[in-house]
Amino acid sequence: MTSDETHPVPAHRLAAEDAADAVIEGWSRLFTYLVVAIEVAFTVVLPFFGLLLALAGASYLRAADAHSRRHGGGLLRALAGPLTAPLDLVRGVAGTLVTVPYAGAFAVLLPLAVMLGAAVDVEVSPLVGAAWGAGAAAYVLLAAPGIRTPRRHLMRVFTAFADDPRRIAVAGVLLCALALGAVAGAIVLQPSFGPMYELENSIVQELSHFQHSVHRYAL
Repeated sequence: MTSDETHPVPAHRLAAEDAADAVIEGWSRLFTYLVVAIEVAFTVVLPFFGLLLALAGASYLRAADAHSRRHGGGLLRALAGPLTAPLDLVRGVAGTLVTVPYAGAFAVLLPLAVMLGAAVDVEVSPLVGAAWGAGAAAYVLLAAPGIRTPRRHLMRVFTAFADDPRRIAVAGVLLCALALGAVAGAIVLQPSFGPMYELENSIVQELSHFQHSVHRYAL
């Protein structure tokens, strides 16, 4: 047998590696959507700050995705790579701005749809409806159908992170706890658009008028 002759990899080893990759991918996908759920719930409670965070996060994830696709690398490069490439950051911001009308449509249409519940005597606070619209906009910026880049890079980060079962356990417990707390806060806490209180009053007033009109015409 010559020294450069290759040995075939046993089928059971290939199957084990494929199974391990599938497990890591599954955990990475779960962690990604937990992060998105945390951000959406945070936006429902504090729409102004939540939307700023979603815009910044989506822009950075887009920049990091572009950087990683060109340079590859491990977890550190996936997280911090764009900091060394200002042009990628500019591209990330530009890519996010293109999706703002998509997010804006959800921010407007979802509260109006919620207010339509008045037609069947299901009335929701206009402030809550507006906050749900902001949460929907945050979801669109990060992970809505057709918006793949931020979600893809989050999965790339978690795939690089989740190569150790202990990391998976720690991240799973932490993210699940944060997600449960964030969702509970979104359900229980009163939303606040501060410091944009004038905008909050205007939105609530318009949605309230729309809700009353729907209820009146449904009678």
